[in-house]
Amino acid sequence: MEGVHSVANSSAQAGLRFMEIFVRLFVWILNLTYRRQDAPLYGANPVDQTVLLDFDESRKLEREAQRQSQIVENFKGTAEQVHGAVDYDELKWESYDKAVETPQQFVFYSGRSVQKIIAKSTFRNHQEVLTLRRVIRRHLQNCELRDE
Repeated sequence: MEGVHSVANSSAQAGLRFMEIFVRLFVWILNLTYRRQDAPLYGANPVDQTVLLDFDESRKLEREAQRQSQIVENFKGTAEQVHGAVDYDELKWESYDKAVETPQQFVFYSGRSVQKIIAKSTFRNHQEVLTLRRVIRRHLQNCELRDE
């Protein structure tokens, strides 16, 4: 007989939970429809209100971030990029801690090991060499560059 009572109690508790959810949903709809100016938007429970307001704020920030990324995408150039001897987007500056220029090449080091070598013969003109020197000085503190 006790097994029957425990099943009845659990189904009654489930029914009560359902009614509580239903009543909260109904109150929320009524508040949304006929809300007073000073009434909370999400019901009487302040924890629910705080959580839901935080959720709304995070959704607004997410939508704003998506809008900003769409704006950036709209303003990106459609012209084909022209690269010289060095693709600056490909260089991993955080992995280098020293750069040395010799008369024939630029050598990038990480500790004592050579990470990248760029031969000066790949440059089309002297302006590209000067540009690389400027970029190296901007990204690396430890650099030995020639000043011609």
